[in-house]
Amino acid sequence: MERWYLLYCKPKQEFRAQENLQSQGIVSCFPTFIKQKNSSAKAVTQPLFPRYLFVRLDPHSSHFSAVKNTRGVANFIRYGMDLQIVPDELVNELIQSCNVEVQCDLKEGDLVQLTDGCYKDIHAIFQQPDGEVRSILLIKLLNQYTRIVVDNSTIKKVQ
Repeated sequence: MERWYLLYCKPKQEFRAQENLQSQGIVSCFPTFIKQKNSSAKAVTQPLFPRYLFVRLDPHSSHFSAVKNTRGVANFIRYGMDLQIVPDELVNELIQSCNVEVQCDLKEGDLVQLTDGCYKDIHAIFQQPDGEVRSILLIKLLNQYTRIVVDNSTIKKVQ
């Protein structure tokens, strides 16, 4: 029975490791998202978990040493002496949500529109980022500005 394992990659070599694993016929998952640069029309693909890669292997018949020695791979993640096994449900969720467009290169005072949730189609003012995946916005409710924190995937800049 195949299981998902977690690999640790060499710096900035996640894409190389994934390509080399795929050329060996090994199923891998490298979750990424598209970061839209507001200053230019350029979209950049970035890793969701930098330096980490998921691989699906059969613990009885796979050649773990071949995977470990693949270009771009540093080592397997271990918990004590055992290889770290990742639940199938978690990896399936990551696969479904790969390449989600996330915008977080906004400047303070930019006008944005919410695209999902209970504030859908409401305009807000971008205040500041709140970590990598959320932002703090100001929305006007009952003639008073209120701070809210939302996922970056639910906002878009109003032109």
